[in-house]
Amino acid sequence: MKSVSYFLVIVLLSSSIVSGTASAQIEKDAELMFNQANEHFFNGEYKEAITIYDEILEIAPNNISTLKMKGIVQSNLEDHSRSLKQFFKVLQHRPNDVISLTGMGVGFGNLGEYQESAIYFEKALKEKPNSVVVNNYKEFVEKVISKYPYTPTEKPNGSEKKQIHVIPDWVRNTANWWSLTQITDQDFSKSLEYLIQNKIIQIPKSESNVSESESELPSWLKKNAGWWSQGLLPDEEFFKSIQWLISNGFINITIQHTTQKSQEQLDHEFYLFEKYLRDISNNILKEKRYIEFPNPSRDVIKKFLRDYVKWNFEEEVKRVSDKFPDPIYEIIDETYIIHYKVFINEQPTGLSLDHVSILSNSFEFWEEQELNTNNQKAKMIFEITNKKYEANVWVTWVVRNIGEGVLGHAHLGKGVVEVTLGDYNCDGSFQLYDVKSVEAIMTHELGHSIGLKHVEEQNNIMYPSFSPSYAYCILS
Repeated sequence: MKSVSYFLVIVLLSSSIVSGTASAQIEKDAELMFNQANEHFFNGEYKEAITIYDEILEIAPNNISTLKMKGIVQSNLEDHSRSLKQFFKVLQHRPNDVISLTGMGVGFGNLGEYQESAIYFEKALKEKPNSVVVNNYKEFVEKVISKYPYTPTEKPNGSEKKQIHVIPDWVRNTANWWSLTQITDQDFSKSLEYLIQNKIIQIPKSESNVSESESELPSWLKKNAGWWSQGLLPDEEFFKSIQWLISNGFINITIQHTTQKSQEQLDHEFYLFEKYLRDISNNILKEKRYIEFPNPSRDVIKKFLRDYVKWNFEEEVKRVSDKFPDPIYEIIDETYIIHYKVFINEQPTGLSLDHVSILSNSFEFWEEQELNTNNQKAKMIFEITNKKYEANVWVTWVVRNIGEGVLGHAHLGKGVVEVTLGDYNCDGSFQLYDVKSVEAIMTHELGHSIGLKHVEEQNNIMYPSFSPSYAYCILS
């Protein structure tokens, strides 16, 4: 079975990669750079990709697409603290971004902060409930939490930093001029609007939009303004009088309340997040914390290559199928009942997904089909054996490249069946396929092993092309 030749197409970079004040040429250059970086990324050339992503971020420091891609690259490089920082910056601007929420969950999982990891996977699932990738990660984290209790790292206090603002001199000058009737009430209201917009004067939201003033401002306020401008009246006392006037409709000021955070707030949040990551690193050094990595793909490929011969039947694959014993059959009610004995090789070490068990689904699929042989009906029955010499079919699990875009291999009628567990097409690193994809590949190859050839109907399991999905790749 061959996969459809493709790379994941990720449209992450919009035409607004740089601010509107930048020239069109800079935008074009930045987009070209982004595409070049992604090409390195998909080829597994991570350091080259990061160099270009950093150049883009010099042009547009908060570009969402670039921050996400850089975060994924750093995660693949196992630089989890830096990766988390990139995803955190994205979430400061787009708190519901699924890729970044998933990236945060993966990052904290790799640092052993599994409860924090679970929080982000839960958030990602709220946005994308049917995500196979996020569900796999969430299931993994829940198992680890139940097996290995630990003390979570305490988050630093002060997530809501108290804003300290300096009142500009021009505001005091304006108050003084107004107290001397040198400017109008409307001009004075502009300075009050500045104080309110910058949260120097706090007023309830419901009272921040007064349609029209009730009457002229009372004269006593002008005296207060004059005293305040000269430092003879404390800020708090003067602000109380302003709050009263706004609440009672004496001042007409329209304030648009927004949930958008100031750069000061964003910087402080990021400062606290960096502190949190440092505290986690210190805790890892101090305590004997068990860390099990949430994406087993890299561990599986390392162990697979170490024990390469154990799972790859290359010599057996070279054997022609006639060297394998023929399946036995019987005819019942004018129907061929063909009995296949199947030897199943064990899974590679570290594989958390149970692919061996899906064979029962593949067996059941073909046993339910009504086929034809010698112009008579035929039905299949499969039996698992641990004796290779008596098996008509040998099933093994492979990671090696068995052909460009090839997902599996099987001799026609009997012989060796190879099923690929993953590839490097998601982000340049090895990524395991999800269970459903492996099951589809297995069912297809098992079809060849009982003598079926490719067909032209795309919805048929024996169609020659298939696009697998991934179990853990964030970009799936």
